Amino acid sequence: MRKILLLAVVIVGLSSAAHWSRGALRAMAQEPVTGDWSAKVSDTDQGRKLWLELRSESKDKTNRFHMSSSDYRLEDFTGFDPNANGKTQFALNREAGNFVFTGLVSEGKGIGEFRFTPNVAYLDTMRGLGYGDIKPERLFGLALHDVSTRFVQEAKSWGFEKLTLDNLMSFRIFKVDLAFIQSMRELGLKNLTPDKLVSMRIHKVDAAYVKEVEALGYKDLSADKLISMRIHRITREFISKAQALGFKDLTLDQLMTMSIHKIDEPFIKGVQAMGFTNLPFEKLVAFKIHRVDGDFIKAMSELGFNNLTPDKLISMRIHRVDAAFVKEMREAGYDKLTADELIQLRIHGVDGKYIKRIKGA
Repeated sequence: MRKILLLAVVIVGLSSAAHWSRGALRAMAQEPVTGDWSAKVSDTDQGRKLWLELRSESKDKTNRFHMSSSDYRLEDFTGFDPNANGKTQFALNREAGNFVFTGLVSEGKGIGEFRFTPNVAYLDTMRGLGYGDIKPERLFGLALHDVSTRFVQEAKSWGFEKLTLDNLMSFRIFKVDLAFIQSMRELGLKNLTPDKLVSMRIHKVDAAYVKEVEALGYKDLSADKLISMRIHRITREFISKAQALGFKDLTLDQLMTMSIHKIDEPFIKGVQAMGFTNLPFEKLVAFKIHRVDGDFIKAMSELGFNNLTPDKLISMRIHRVDAAFVKEMREAGYDKLTADELIQLRIHGVDGKYIKRIKGA
């Protein structure tokens, strides 16, 4: 009997602790957040926007600062006058909570203080949708980026497993919506994770771009390949320039390698001017990586090193056998060294200073 009573006490205690924990978190989330703001009105291709930066200090003992900045539609704000010149007060009302801004505005720029008041009803609805115990700083972000409960419910129907709060905020920030997702799926792109969709939005991989890439002859590419093409600026113009330089049958990976290592017209023509007109693409890449350019080849030639193979030139660069080293060794009395001998001296740490020490001894 005593064991049963003790067990009952433990269960009640745990239940009360859990209830207190939820209640405490709920109370914490209800606390207003205050801080400073600065803003600037700007004209964009999507209309007039308000660039807004918010800075707040945490109320715990860590003295951490939280800062966020983003563009918002002017119409999202209540009471904001971009033409005002003096004191101002305006608001940003979201389902997750409300922001009230006070301060000064002049010529479309402003500074001041803000106060964010969370919406308790939002927390309750979100808990029903599977998002319980939302921390205050996370609630602040959900409100800023307008992650409404309606948006959360819509996102649940887009064919993903449960989206995280970070996923939801990223979707709102980078405008990942149903129309965008459907357009990508209709173009045959598969296995599009939330992170992949966000990355596509960040790098402006949209339906128009996919069709442009297909028109260049690259079809059925993965999202990763399309993103890489955007990052490395593989455009029609870039491909045309590569073809004009004699590279007519490069794969997509080779084109990206060309872009990554900046194998451009001046570099290629410089190497070709020194007699290397038919280098395989991989060797040209190795030249670029090891800085074997027209100037280096010319400097070696002027010192008497003619007819060097591509591999020999690369080896000389790897082991720092340059014009300065050749002249240094000749001044030390070694004026008939071959490229291989110079490379071996470098490998074993023999230079002009070393020779002077030996002779001094």
